[in-house]
Amino acid sequence: MNKVLKLTCAAVFIFSISLHAESFEDLVKKGDDYFAKRGTMENCLKAVESYGQAAAMNGKDIPVRLKLGRATYWCAGELGEKTLEKKQKVEILRKGVKASEEILKLEPRNPGAHYWRMWNLAAVTVAEGVLSGGYSFKEAIVGTIFVSNGDLNYFYGGVYRYWARVIYEIPGILGKFFHFSEPDAIMLYEQALKVEPNFFMTRYWMAESYVRMKDEEKAKEQLRYLIKTSPDILPEATVENKFYQDLAKKLLAELEE
Repeated sequence: MNKVLKLTCAAVFIFSISLHAESFEDLVKKGDDYFAKRGTMENCLKAVESYGQAAAMNGKDIPVRLKLGRATYWCAGELGEKTLEKKQKVEILRKGVKASEEILKLEPRNPGAHYWRMWNLAAVTVAEGVLSGGYSFKEAIVGTIFVSNGDLNYFYGGVYRYWARVIYEIPGILGKFFHFSEPDAIMLYEQALKVEPNFFMTRYWMAESYVRMKDEEKAKEQLRYLIKTSPDILPEATVENKFYQDLAKKLLAELEE
């Protein structure tokens, strides 16, 4: 076999390997590996991509769609909320909504699907503006009912945290029509903390509500707790905890200026 033929055969072999599609299991594992390192936007986007490709390969797999819903919200609703362009954020969040809706066609009462659909839709509203008309109280209430019936404490008391944050994001509308106020948000955060006191997002958002209430001492109390507590106190949420710990340091510095 001459040199040219050998090179040709080698090129064909390499090309054939490159055409070999990754399996569903490979894509899920790749997504898991990237999501475990979700502290950077690059890894977060790759996790969303891998989970999305896996979901496209298997139209009936629920776990991968739950992972995709969580990954899209973390990527565009939290980590990239202030850094991604609006169009990209909405595009990513819509993938999470779609994944949740695909689950609900298979399991209409699945609490996780309702939960991540709620959060991704809410994040779309935040990205587009709370006056865009995109937020649906009906969707939020229905989702809340199904999550509460299935697992009230889902994702560290997330239902309580959800409505507390809604109060924070659209206080005028809720205050006028439903008579909710910031103290109601604090009460809801306290309920979430009873479920899991060391999920840092809850305390950070509580601090923001205290700031709006002009109770800076209580805000500082929550922020100092976050700063002095190791993020890995809740191992499975270390990345999220580190993210909110860093935000707590910035907010506390602003309050103490």
